[in-house]
Amino acid sequence: MADWKEQYLQLWKKFNKRQRYTIIGVAALFMIAILGWSYWYGSKPDMVPLFTNMETKDAGEVAAKLKESKIQYEVQESQKGTTILVPAKNVHNARLELATQGLPRGQKGFEIFDDSKLGVTEFQNKVNYLQALQGELTRTIEQIESVEKARVHIVLQEDSLYKKNEKPATASIMLKLKPNAQLSKKEIKGIVNLTAHSVQGLQPENITIVDDTGKILNDPDEDEEKGLGGKTLTQMDMTRKVQDRMQKDVQTLLDQALGTGKAFVRVSLELDFDQRQTDKQTYTPVVDDSGIIRSQQDSSENYAGNSTAPGGPAGAQSNIPGYVAQQNNSNSNYEKKESTKNYEINEEKQKVVASPGSVKRLNIAVLVNDDVTRTQQDSITRSVAAAAGINAERGDTVSVEPLPFSTEAADRRAAEEQAARDNENRIFYMEIAAGLLLLALVAAGVMRYRRKKRLEQEAIEQAARQAALEKKRMEDERASSIAAGEIGSDELTDEEKQHLSERQALEELIRTKPAEVAMLIKTWLSED
Repeated sequence: MADWKEQYLQLWKKFNKRQRYTIIGVAALFMIAILGWSYWYGSKPDMVPLFTNMETKDAGEVAAKLKESKIQYEVQESQKGTTILVPAKNVHNARLELATQGLPRGQKGFEIFDDSKLGVTEFQNKVNYLQALQGELTRTIEQIESVEKARVHIVLQEDSLYKKNEKPATASIMLKLKPNAQLSKKEIKGIVNLTAHSVQGLQPENITIVDDTGKILNDPDEDEEKGLGGKTLTQMDMTRKVQDRMQKDVQTLLDQALGTGKAFVRVSLELDFDQRQTDKQTYTPVVDDSGIIRSQQDSSENYAGNSTAPGGPAGAQSNIPGYVAQQNNSNSNYEKKESTKNYEINEEKQKVVASPGSVKRLNIAVLVNDDVTRTQQDSITRSVAAAAGINAERGDTVSVEPLPFSTEAADRRAAEEQAARDNENRIFYMEIAAGLLLLALVAAGVMRYRRKKRLEQEAIEQAARQAALEKKRMEDERASSIAAGEIGSDELTDEEKQHLSERQALEELIRTKPAEVAMLIKTWLSED
């Protein structure tokens, strides 16, 4: 810490008097700026939102009222609308005061008629009704989770004395969806039905819904095209699936009977996707009083008594009035019966609904090799017809034709398969060779690395031996030189001086006491 202070003092002493005053002034101004900003920021009121996402017109009216009330405010613009900020201490009073004045107005509904005054014309009432209807629909649509904002425009129906001059009601709805939100088909249909049932004379086809990018969300032409396209694709897929399944079944049957490659099948299928409803009414005659009697009328006449023989000879004599002689009387009986019966008409009513997807026509073509006999061809025809459900009344056909099969395709396929197998074997052997080569390269690398390390180690050991030999030679030469007195004592090292003194002492001991030295050496040798 003392070092830093000392450095600062030395640096400060390097400046002249003018530079020192300049530094002190700049520091003072900087401190004053910090204190002023802190005071201004600390005294600034805490601004909180009064109203958010307002229309431009409502924001202008609210700002004017706040200015009249001398309330500080700030305006912030965004894509969602205008937000007005006021000090936190004034937010509640400002809201109550503006609410008493009907601000912000926003999208008013039928509460607009709460402010109705006397003398309002019919046209003004119609305009107010239209605004109220649009406001109610807007607020209702904005309740949907995916909708952030909505705007509804309605054109009411115009009545006329002449039907052809009447103009239907129309509606346009613009939606702003929330980020990463999307309306489903059911939600769009719900908005359409809600609007259509809220306006008199408004049909769903006269309603247009668009988003904020201008895309039509309820385009009926697009839905119809998608529906027809999807229906057509579904029918084609169904036809293809039934056809492929039937063809596979017949082909499997023939392959099991004749062998693979001995027969080929192609199926042409036409399905009936028309949905028909048939009402059938059948009348049956009454046989042997088996019907239900609706009405019956019976009549009977009886007569019994005596009478003269009626009649006389033919001619004029019997018809002349006059006295007729009495003849013998006779008994007479008379009986007559009649019966009339009216029966109910016997009828049978049937309502038949034909489901779509039934087979309308089925044609099967089978090609067999020419070595198939006629009897086998007939058997194949019957078997295929039974397996596929051929109906001659419907116009279905089965054709079995013998043809000499070309072996070119089979030979080419066999050659291609053989070439593929050879290629696979070649690739397999090449992979094995590549693996072996890689292993050999790895082994060679390892051996080369080991040999290199061994050579380096041998070189190091050889150099160490050479250095040791060279050192020993130099030591021997120096020792010889020292023993010969060629090197002065001032040139010797301390170790050499010590070795020299020890050697001289040993030589002196050998020279003066040879028997004792011989005994000592003998003792050393016996110990070893």
